[in-house]
Amino acid sequence: MTSDQQTSKIPYLGWTQVQREAWRDGLKKMSTSVVAIFSWALVTGLAMGKSQLSTEQALAMSLFVFAGTAQLASLPLIAAGFSVTTILITAFVINLRFIIFSIGVQANFSHLPFWRRAILGYFTADFGYLMYTSRFTEIQTLAERKADSHYRTYFMYGLATGNWAIWQAGSILGILFASQIPDSWGLGFAGSLALIAVIVPMLDHHAARWAAVAAAIVAVLAYSLPLKLNLSLAIFAAIIVAMLSDRSPKAIR
Repeated sequence: MTSDQQTSKIPYLGWTQVQREAWRDGLKKMSTSVVAIFSWALVTGLAMGKSQLSTEQALAMSLFVFAGTAQLASLPLIAAGFSVTTILITAFVINLRFIIFSIGVQANFSHLPFWRRAILGYFTADFGYLMYTSRFTEIQTLAERKADSHYRTYFMYGLATGNWAIWQAGSILGILFASQIPDSWGLGFAGSLALIAVIVPMLDHHAARWAAVAAAIVAVLAYSLPLKLNLSLAIFAAIIVAMLSDRSPKAIR
């Protein structure tokens, strides 16, 4: 790609051609998981629509919270009349995995101003993190990060906005049509199957397979922990095992 292509401006938010292509590449990558994301969002929207929340409250939660697991966990607490503090603490603990995620990609976005990092943090979810880290696995030098930062940054923008748009479409649809869907349909199980269908093809190398095994074992062994802490521990175990596996000579297969 020539230097002219890298610096020429196009009439779209002042982005360069490289940046726009990177954003589109991120959208295309995220579109491969539209079935899983939409299904899980639909299940979450249905749960909110059938809860004690009003339609307006459910829509606001979907748009501003944007954390499916935390949203589902908060519904029974809201129904039981728990305090706002308790609900916030529960949501924070459930979402501890995002601290781990942010550490994993921090080097790629540390050059951005705070407000951009804050916005990117809001839009980034599990699928975006997985797709980004599976695409960019190598450790870059400072010079390499500077040379490639624009593409990686806007690729992540594409992943994040694509994920958000798909999620909101499914979630809002579920909220609005919750009263029309019978509980006997078992959509929660269908959403879980859709997630499995997407994750399995990602286990295409040694480190990923060992990480999945570690996560499954830890999640089951720690199942009795409160506030779904087993999920955070499982993710932490998966990251540690994946890092150790990548350093092993046997990991290159």
